[in-house]
Amino acid sequence: MLKVEALPTEILKLSTGATLLHTPIETAPRLAISMFLPGGNLLDAVPGVSDMVDRLLLKGTTTRNQEQISIELDGLTLEVDTDTKRDYSAIHATLLEEDLDTSFELIADFFYNATFSEFEREKQKVAGEVMMDLDSPKSRASDQFIRKLFENTPYGIVSSVILDALPSLNSVADLKAHYQRVFTPQNLIVSVAGNISADKMAKALEKSFPSGAPNAPVVEDSVQARLRNLTLTQDELITFARDDSSQAHIFKGWLVPEAKHDDYAPLALMNTILGAAGLSSRLFLELRDKQGLAYNVRSTYEAYRHKGLFYLYIGTEPKNKDKCLKGFIEEVNKLADIPVSAEELADAKRNILGRRSVFLETAHQQANYIGANFTQGRSLEEIARVPEQIEAVTPADVQRVVRQYLLQPALVSLVGPSRIF
Repeated sequence: MLKVEALPTEILKLSTGATLLHTPIETAPRLAISMFLPGGNLLDAVPGVSDMVDRLLLKGTTTRNQEQISIELDGLTLEVDTDTKRDYSAIHATLLEEDLDTSFELIADFFYNATFSEFEREKQKVAGEVMMDLDSPKSRASDQFIRKLFENTPYGIVSSVILDALPSLNSVADLKAHYQRVFTPQNLIVSVAGNISADKMAKALEKSFPSGAPNAPVVEDSVQARLRNLTLTQDELITFARDDSSQAHIFKGWLVPEAKHDDYAPLALMNTILGAAGLSSRLFLELRDKQGLAYNVRSTYEAYRHKGLFYLYIGTEPKNKDKCLKGFIEEVNKLADIPVSAEELADAKRNILGRRSVFLETAHQQANYIGANFTQGRSLEEIARVPEQIEAVTPADVQRVVRQYLLQPALVSLVGPSRIF
């Protein structure tokens, strides 16, 4: 049995209301800090507001323009970037401990004083980038798949939705309202990995990010309930004609439970066996190697705070569209009808836990992994138990989740030449 040690992370509640997750790594050459603000797209008053805030956060404050920010970053060991997901927004930084106070002074300026002065220019840039992205048949297939699967929910905010909503973002005031609501110390979940004491990090955070507005943003109960209760009631096909495309791009997927659900581990193993393990996965061996239907075929499992999705993807010659969809059904049915062998399941466990160990080798990866999982609702104990849960999965567990989730109605997204519809 492969053993994976629990991460030695401790949790501290700061006087400002922020939460600190401290993971000591004595050998780390630099500190890795990931600052999470729960909400992300879940809190968008207009689709894409959080994404626009993310793009503009580092481009100017009331005390620094973009050029000054670039000069200061070049003079520090600080590397900083931003990120917005379905469940959170985040600021990620790596730095030397000796630059902690100076780096935090700069990050705090982004956190409190961003001006979003490049708003109109960024809107035009976003529109251009989105249209360019959607010009890719594969990106279009993925976009319409996610948009339809999570229709009328914040998880369905994809490129095309943001493009449609851009005209409604007609004032920088929309961004500032979101920013002032979300970017407060009470909302912060700060995950730190490196060679620094928890006490020193806590004091630095309390100094640079003092208490702000008393009320933290809350995702409405109705939004959470709508996501958790979201279901597909019948099979559905959505298409988009691209007669200039030499391939058909096919996504087929199902809704599955949220990240901290008890079925997380068996779903992860099912994903590895079916299509996420590369050359050894069933979809690759059957549809690519044996039938020669595609170069790229895979499965993907994504779990969020309030819902998850599982999908299959293949890019194929248009004439093979029906064969591929039939192949998807046959491979899912095999998993549902015949329990996986002990050997195949053991290989899948080694694959998942081995990749997990490699992924968590750096301080940056540990800080991000622990913070993201905590923000999505897992306790530190639950994060530490993931390897144990993976090891405990049986062939019957894999068979059960296939039957429970993948034999239900599915959504198929297809982009390709109109003659195949």
